[in-house]
Amino acid sequence: MRAFEVHLNGKRLFVAGVGGDGVLSAIVNHIAGHRRNELHLTVGGLISATEEHVTWRNVRLKLGDKVALRIVETDSIDQPAKRYRTDSKQDERNSKGYMRAMAKKFEWKLITSPRKSK
Repeated sequence: MRAFEVHLNGKRLFVAGVGGDGVLSAIVNHIAGHRRNELHLTVGGLISATEEHVTWRNVRLKLGDKVALRIVETDSIDQPAKRYRTDSKQDERNSKGYMRAMAKKFEWKLITSPRKSK
């Protein structure tokens, strides 16, 4: 499988991969403003076959750090630190709440269709 071999300041941290069906991401963020000045490296993804979100690391970085990512072909990876599945019912509740909040903010009127009786 394709994988990311991740190094920080010359030290190998882990090898991350999601197999043949999924998404693998490595993100370096700089968050500034509102009394924040942070640097982070996050490596994670989605294993489509199991619908699992996975995260290997969320590393705090500092000025001068050297992040290296090598794309490799391998049969083995390091286990992710975190795995979870999303809750589709909770996602729907969150989406509805967001829509209601936006409707209120922009003074929109939401029109819903009546629920079908069972």
